[in-house]
Amino acid sequence: MSLIERCRKGQMEAMGLVVIVILITLGMLFLAQFALKEAGEKKIFTRKGLAYSSMSAILKTTVETDCRANTIPYLGRDVLEDCAINLADSPEGYSKYKCSGLHSCVFAEQKITTLLLNTLGEWNKRYEFQSRLINNEGAMPIFTITNKGGCTGRERDTSGLFPIQAENAGLIENILFICD
Repeated sequence: MSLIERCRKGQMEAMGLVVIVILITLGMLFLAQFALKEAGEKKIFTRKGLAYSSMSAILKTTVETDCRANTIPYLGRDVLEDCAINLADSPEGYSKYKCSGLHSCVFAEQKITTLLLNTLGEWNKRYEFQSRLINNEGAMPIFTITNKGGCTGRERDTSGLFPIQAENAGLIENILFICD
């Protein structure tokens, strides 16, 4: 074998090694990309699940010891509905559920604030809870509750809409955002 043939054979072996190194590098980059993407998707799934379950629990909470009524009212279905029906009344005005002596709107806001602070707040989560009434006149905010400045300008996930039909008042739209 001549010297030129040996050089060509050496060059071919070196090119083969370079190709193998490039393929291994590309494989590692794809692996890293998928590993990072999976963590982000898991984080989003966790936030969405937390927001959904928190909202569901809040709206199904009963307020039996706080309200003067013949039945045990649910915070979502009963107290928020009463709030929407009597929204035009002042905090001293009429409401079916005078919970802790407060108008149902004031009571609902205070109770939801406490529930969120004792759960998501204790877990050091940023969140924003919005409740608004939608009727023929448009959308009217009932109240908004935020923690640590809310979710404006942050990556956030939502519970999805939790609507409540309020008799003769419209639709109450409730939503919880959890963000990083």
